[in-house]
Amino acid sequence: MNTIDWKGKALDWKKKAVAQTHKNKALRKRIKEITKSRDNWKSKSLIHKARADKYESDLKKTRDVFQKIIIS
Repeated sequence: MNTIDWKGKALDWKKKAVAQTHKNKALRKRIKEITKSRDNWKSKSLIHKARADKYESDLKKTRDVFQKIIIS
């Protein structure tokens, strides 16, 4: 089962392959978690931005009304 590489060290390729498979599986799971988290934060950010834009436009309308009242 063990082979010897060019440096003379014993390689247990099967153990390494299994370990790498587990590592890859954990990374795939973590990627899914990060993607889900990113999507949640992105949607929250878009909602917050829309609300801020609405408040900004409302403030501009209010200022315009005040300007008309002051000028009149």
